[in-house]
Amino acid sequence: MRYPVAIEATTDDASSTAPRIRSSNWRATLVGALVGLLIVMVLLMKWLMEYQVTAAAERRIQESAIRTAAARCFELKSHGATDACLKGLETRSNSAD
Repeated sequence: MRYPVAIEATTDDASSTAPRIRSSNWRATLVGALVGLLIVMVLLMKWLMEYQVTAAAERRIQESAIRTAAARCFELKSHGATDACLKGLETRSNSAD
């Protein structure tokens, strides 16, 4: 299938004798725009996945620190000290969010 191509002779510039070719193919423009959009979407998904992996690693580190602090609270001798330590951890973790 051949696409229509318009050939226009340039009358403005007398020094140029070669005709100017103008493509009126809107399909190629559409395909080019879609390929560009696809590239942008791939780059956006790559950035999003990297962001989520980084956030998950930070969350794992934070949860590990909270579990370690809670284990230290349970090593205390009295129940009152354990409860106070756990409440302190809870308020610190809630204020960090």
